[in-house]
Amino acid sequence: MRERILQTIKDWTLNHFFITFIILLIVNAFFLANKAVPAILKIIAFLLLTIYILLFIIMRIKMNVTKLLHHELKFNQILTAYVVSVIFIILLFSIIYWAMVVVGAGYLKYGSCVDNTEFTREDIMQDPLLVINPMHYSYFSAMTFFSVGFGDICPMGMSKLVATLNAIIGNAFTVLILAMAITNYSTNKYQEKKK
Repeated sequence: MRERILQTIKDWTLNHFFITFIILLIVNAFFLANKAVPAILKIIAFLLLTIYILLFIIMRIKMNVTKLLHHELKFNQILTAYVVSVIFIILLFSIIYWAMVVVGAGYLKYGSCVDNTEFTREDIMQDPLLVINPMHYSYFSAMTFFSVGFGDICPMGMSKLVATLNAIIGNAFTVLILAMAITNYSTNKYQEKKK
């Protein structure tokens, strides 16, 4: 029963993502524009939208990793599945970094990497070096995923733990998953030549 419910949610999310996304987006826009809507409803609508996007991203990553480990893929399919997976992982971590700011547990800032371990959500919002551009969250996530680390954006607070996890997943994904996919591809090519 539980498996069937999870499969139904997964199918709906993948097949009807854009319709549900647009509905949740419209509801959020209406709630934000309407001052008569209680704050709790605005928070719930926003959380539903965020959770929905996260579920979609996680399911896409899982789907592409499963595809990467399939034995009968062509090289261009492996490359496409890898690139799409990397994009979704970077997007996932971008959202997590942003969520750290929202809950006040950590943030990304430009320049100096001197970490003030004692800060509040108000301190974060008052920091003039706070990263607010969504593209810069993705940029930091990509630089961490690929272990480039230019140092122009620094994680503060709990975002350091997220950055560490981001780097570990980036290295493991690139080394392990891609190596297994290439091994499967090579094995498949070798077996085709033997026939």
